[in-house]
Amino acid sequence: MIQRERKSPFVKLFDKTPAGIVCPHFYKLVLSNGCPYKCGYCYLLSTFRFNPEPTLFANDWSQVQAELEKSPPGVYVTGELADSLAIIPPLLEPALDYFSQQKDKFLLLVTKSTNIAILKDRQPSPQIIISFSVNSDEVSDIFERGAPLSSERLDCARELKTLGWRVRIRLDPIILPYFNTSKSFDRYFMLCHQIASLKPERITLGSLRPYPNTYRLMPDKLKKELVKSNDSRWRYPLKDRVACYQQVAKWLGDIPALCKETQECYEQLGWVHGGCNCTI
Repeated sequence: MIQRERKSPFVKLFDKTPAGIVCPHFYKLVLSNGCPYKCGYCYLLSTFRFNPEPTLFANDWSQVQAELEKSPPGVYVTGELADSLAIIPPLLEPALDYFSQQKDKFLLLVTKSTNIAILKDRQPSPQIIISFSVNSDEVSDIFERGAPLSSERLDCARELKTLGWRVRIRLDPIILPYFNTSKSFDRYFMLCHQIASLKPERITLGSLRPYPNTYRLMPDKLKKELVKSNDSRWRYPLKDRVACYQQVAKWLGDIPALCKETQECYEQLGWVHGGCNCTI
C-alpha cells in the first residue's frame, strides 16, 4: 500500500462505452487506485502497469472539492478503479462530509468489503449509496481471493440498510460454467433468495466480460465458454446470457438492471433500460 499525492484530476467522466453497449455516463471520483483483493477476473489485473496494489491519495481535500464544485450534478463513483472500502483512503471521510451536504450530487461506494465502520459511525445520507458486489460463495471462494464471502457482504448490506443507508447489490460477474451445473445452480438460487429478502433499492446483474488484456491474464478455467464479441470484450454467447438473466430475474421476482450489456441482449430479453448501478 502506497500513500502519495495525486497529480492527475480526481474527477473524470466515464464516457468511453462502445457503440451498442448500454451504459450511461457517470463520473469517476478517484480517491485511490488498486485493490487488496486478488479476484481472478478483475480488469485491475491489467491496469496500473499490471500492479493492482492499492495507492491511497493524500492530497488536501480542497483540491478535490475544487474539482467537484466545477462538475455538474450526477453520480460520482469511487469504485471504478479501486474497492471503495477495502482500505479506507484518507480522502473518503471528507468526501462523505461533502456529499452529505449536496442536493444533486451523489457518492457511490462499490465494494466487496465488510469494512463498514466508517459508515456505521455516521448519520445516513440520501446522497450516499453503498453497492455490494456479490457472487455465489463457491465462485467467491475460488476466484475472489482475499475478499470476504458474499454471505458476509450481504450481512453488512443488511446492517447498513437497517441503519437507514441506501444499499444496492451487484450480482456480477456471473460465471456461467459455475451457474449451469446442478450444484452451482442451487447456490445461485440461494444467493438470489438472500438478495431478494434484503430488498435493496436496486439489483444489477452482469456476466463475465473481460477485455483482451485481462482475458490473457485470467486462469484457464475462467475462460471456458467465452467468445470474442463485437465490442472487443470476451463474452458468453448471447443466448446463454439471456437464459441466465431470465432465470435470475425469476428467482429475484423482479426485473433487475444490467451492467454494460449489449442493446441486442436487452431486445432479446424484452427489457427496457431504466437505470443501473451507477445512475441515480
